Amino acid sequence: MVSRSPVERDEAPRISEVRFRFVPDGRDGLLAYASCRYHDVVLNDIAIRRDETGRLFLTFPRKLSSTGHPHPIHFPLSREATAEFERAILGQLRRLVGVDGRRAEG
Repeated sequence: MVSRSPVERDEAPRISEVRFRFVPDGRDGLLAYASCRYHDVVLNDIAIRRDETGRLFLTFPRKLSSTGHPHPIHFPLSREATAEFERAILGQLRRLVGVDGRRAEG
């Protein structure tokens, strides 16, 4: 029997169990790291950053070789998948801490 992927079965991928580790003094706009469950896989260390205009965006983990060349560990393969991660992770962040991604005090 051949197992088919969720895409081949026309099932929408699901991202759940989003968790955050906030970085108080992050550089390069770093606000927090997120982890999430994507189907039966846990993905860690997805960085949440803010650009110069205040827009929130995600960067995915990578290792640097001894020559400084980046090697991605995991990342979305399409714009649709990127948008799905952004909706799930940034949406949860906004619900948790507010629209602009800053932690609520108190």
